[in-house]
Amino acid sequence: MPECVTAIVVNWNAGENLAQCVTALINQCGIDLNVVVVDNASSDNSLEALETYGDRVRVIQTGENLGFGRAVNRGVAVSHSAIVVAMNPDVVLQPDAVNTMVEFLNTHANVGMVGPKLKDADGQVLASCGEAPRLRDEICRKFLLHLIFPLLKFRRRSPFKPEAVAWVTGACFAVRRRVLDAVNGLDEAIFMYYEDVDLGLSINRAGWQVMYLPHAEGIHIGGESSKQALTRMLVVSEASYAYFIAKHLGQWAARLLRLLRPIEMTLRALLWGSVFLLAHSRRTEARARLRAYWFILTHGAVEEGP
Repeated sequence: MPECVTAIVVNWNAGENLAQCVTALINQCGIDLNVVVVDNASSDNSLEALETYGDRVRVIQTGENLGFGRAVNRGVAVSHSAIVVAMNPDVVLQPDAVNTMVEFLNTHANVGMVGPKLKDADGQVLASCGEAPRLRDEICRKFLLHLIFPLLKFRRRSPFKPEAVAWVTGACFAVRRRVLDAVNGLDEAIFMYYEDVDLGLSINRAGWQVMYLPHAEGIHIGGESSKQALTRMLVVSEASYAYFIAKHLGQWAARLLRLLRPIEMTLRALLWGSVFLLAHSRRTEARARLRAYWFILTHGAVEEGP
């Protein structure tokens, strides 16, 4: 049986999704797997369903919402495994997914991190990996051109065979512990969003490959926790983006994109204003988005939203 691996699930009010996620981890085949759930001060009953597993699942209560990166680092700190699987609670892995990722790492010494193929609830393959950001692409995104040309969004892709990429989605990935140590873990300055792209770029720069593995699979329902606080999460996302761009493209690029931010927010407000008027079933989402865009327009990208 392969060496012990720790799966770290970051939970914040994930409801029944958490139990489904952990059950799939408990049922992984051919792997000695420890499961650690890092709970970011959930106020729902998502943890109650885990009681049936007893000491097979370790729960770490943070007492506050640390965000994704800090929570993963907290889980890594209480584990001793050579390989760590980090994931969102709305991901359900196929029974052989973890073993597939671990075997790949064990047989490819130059690979530091791998990510599986993820599908949505309807079975459509999600673009779960991509390339490093380019300034010209980011300028295009400020004019919402990525809505017409999705490849502009960090050149997201879903290859048909294993392929070296710049990053894999933070929804689920397996990484060597010594690689995490070498890059000082996930960047805790990023509360949520872009921490996965940041980690992939850091690992690549440190000399290891990041690989996408389509023969390891899972289902990603997607965004269930964020939907509960959509306005704040959109503002947090913009703050994370600004920090990420300055870190990887430089201060000059960050200043240029900051100057274009009002154009982007105005276009987004026009788009979602139309949704609010025309699609009654999406008015709650549209209202939350419009509040976020107005806040960013008037206050800029800050960590605490309205």
